[in-house]
Amino acid sequence: MTEVLTPSQREQAAEYVLGTLQGAQRIAFEQALADNADLYAEVVAWETRLIGLTDSIEPVVPPSHVWRAIETAVALPAARPEAPKTGWWQSLVVWRSLAAAAMLTLLAVGITTLLQSPAPEPPPVYSLVLRDSAQQPLWMIVCDWRTRQFTVNRVAAAAPDAEKSHELWLVRKDDAAPLSLGLLQGDEVHGALPGGANWRGTKALAVSLEPVGGSPTGLPTGPVLYLAPTPI
Repeated sequence: MTEVLTPSQREQAAEYVLGTLQGAQRIAFEQALADNADLYAEVVAWETRLIGLTDSIEPVVPPSHVWRAIETAVALPAARPEAPKTGWWQSLVVWRSLAAAAMLTLLAVGITTLLQSPAPEPPPVYSLVLRDSAQQPLWMIVCDWRTRQFTVNRVAAAAPDAEKSHELWLVRKDDAAPLSLGLLQGDEVHGALPGGANWRGTKALAVSLEPVGGSPTGLPTGPVLYLAPTPI
């Protein structure tokens, strides 16, 4: 039996693929995923949409001090001759298990400390959700802050009247004039930031209602309907 997915389920599918769905919500989603073929298909569709973004991400080599600290953390004393086995407390298997558990704990603490020391970089890819006044998700926007590219996927947004268009805008932190990122037409839109713009200098993304074909002035002329702040 085919089930019609709700906008909330579609949004959760996107967040699940992005890795931002956590805790009890993620567990509940995975339980639903096992019995819902349509939900599984939605997850696969999101994976297909987003996989292309990873092609443009350059590998990041950890700083040398991170590797040195890890090597120091995992260094073990020289092996000693094994004593005769007289009981479980001298069992090599037992002590290897305990040593492995202790080492994993040490690595977890050490790596967490190392990763928390420098100022964190924003993730290479993050998502924004444009919602209406009832918090209904309308569009999901996936932004790659390194390549300056973005993808907009329609979740539940209705098409405007025939003589109108939805136009996406970048609102800058320096309060300069907003920049058009194009029209929101169809279920999926791909684009890139215009010259001189970057995600770090972006305060929010917004959608305005414009004449068909977009703003004739290069600035919003109609009402700003929806706005989503950027996380960086």
